[in-house]
Amino acid sequence: MISGKIGRSALILLGGLATRAGGQAKYLFEYQGETFLQRQIRVLSSITDEIIMSCRNEEQAADISTCYSYPCVIDVRKGMGPVEGIHTGALQAQGELILVVACDMPLISSVVIEYIFNQIGDADVAIPGWDDGNLEPLHAVYRRDALLRFFADHTAVKIRDITDELNRKIIPIHEIRALDPDLTTFTNINDLQAFRDLKS
Repeated sequence: MISGKIGRSALILLGGLATRAGGQAKYLFEYQGETFLQRQIRVLSSITDEIIMSCRNEEQAADISTCYSYPCVIDVRKGMGPVEGIHTGALQAQGELILVVACDMPLISSVVIEYIFNQIGDADVAIPGWDDGNLEPLHAVYRRDALLRFFADHTAVKIRDITDELNRKIIPIHEIRALDPDLTTFTNINDLQAFRDLKS
């Protein structure tokens, strides 16, 4: 923990079914001697005050708990994907700000994440945005109170439902590139071929 007060939470979304990865748990994929999850925890523990694991069901949470002491939250609305993970994570988190990150992003950068935290200002979410208008909602920092207000009034199905409603601070990709020239922090391993490419 950075200080006695929890100001920053990190929420790792583990609950996906990984259908494009043959059903294998991508957070257990190994890269350079560490699992994806170990790599993320190593990075996030240096820049956040708490780490929360979002799991799809009790069985997955039990498996995670055998290896890690971090709190797990379990989807209440089954089959809703990352939206439900964000919802249950916001209910559990103690930090004013919550970094949300997908478990299949093994190369997240502490420098980039620190920058995103520092950019939120008075906004509800600080989110990297590409030149074509696409956003990175699973590599973004959300204000906890804003998420709780949103979920009290909405039943979101897509993450875009959340980011379209909140007061956004979009961080242009060129600002991220200045910190991470190859933008490796956004590396996303969606399938087994992407994993093979990562290791090659």
